[in-house]
Amino acid sequence: MSRIVLTTIGSFGDLHPKVAIAFELRHRGHDVVFATHKEYQNKIEALGFEFHQMRPANTALADLSR
Repeated sequence: MSRIVLTTIGSFGDLHPKVAIAFELRHRGHDVVFATHKEYQNKIEALGFEFHQMRPANTALADLSR
């Protein structure tokens, strides 16, 4: 099947719906990868998904909004 990359730059409220989508995609035979901020790495890997870090870090984005 396909290799699908999911990404988010938001909070856990943005991540959790994508996790649900990832589980369904994996159930259908797809290889799912997350590209997001390092803060989410442990959660994503604990769920059995591959993780790749995006930049800038989530804290850098928060600094821009001040």
